[in-house]
Amino acid sequence: MIQKLIFFIILIFFHNVCFSASLVADLSTRSIGISTGFTGAEIFVFGSFDGKNDDDLVVLVEGPKTETTLYKKAYTSGIWINKDNVKFIDLPSFYLINVSDEKVISEYKNVFIKNHIGFDNLILNTNKKLNKTQESIWKQALERTMKNNEMWVANYNNDQNLIEIIENKLFRAPLTLPSTVLPGDYEIKVYHLRNGEIHSQKSTSMTVRKTGFEAKIYNFAHNYSILYGIFAIIMAVAAGYIAAFSFRRI
Repeated sequence: MIQKLIFFIILIFFHNVCFSASLVADLSTRSIGISTGFTGAEIFVFGSFDGKNDDDLVVLVEGPKTETTLYKKAYTSGIWINKDNVKFIDLPSFYLINVSDEKVISEYKNVFIKNHIGFDNLILNTNKKLNKTQESIWKQALERTMKNNEMWVANYNNDQNLIEIIENKLFRAPLTLPSTVLPGDYEIKVYHLRNGEIHSQKSTSMTVRKTGFEAKIYNFAHNYSILYGIFAIIMAVAAGYIAAFSFRRI
């Protein structure tokens, strides 16, 4: 309720600024802190556009790049082993697509392909060369994995998460981030669609960062990775000796 009130207050105060441009977008917050007990966050992207009947909007959220390795298992000699693997490089760690109407998925299919919008149209690089059949199989496996982990989200059929358009002038869309989001910069893009093409677009960004004691550990691990690795090994060995000594006394 408070977020809705803030949304409308901002639009009232900046009414002239908003409607002087074809598309204006902003976020309810530009910084999200991750601390112990973080369970995710919900923010809102809102703004104005020079809409007409049958116009549509698309909102994309793309997280910092990462890499992930998928494994293909095979049953050999009575056990399951990793027979093959593919590493995806420069992969968006988080990807959310939100639309004003699910019909845009089919009506603007060519636009989505041309502008690399949607899971099927992402440019994905791998550590090995794949033929078209292999590429399709591994991409499908990647999409399933990312969706199951709630890191790739498509709000096509969820009415509660569709972009809300008011009188073809104002818009508002909820964006939900899971607890597993990575720290870094997140880019948010808003596309205004009309007559089979992108009429206008706007980009903004937000930052997700570690806070508190977790931030210190995270920064130490990334800035001094060798020392962090040595420290982790020492702690593991020490824990093993302590456990062995305790059980021996028992």
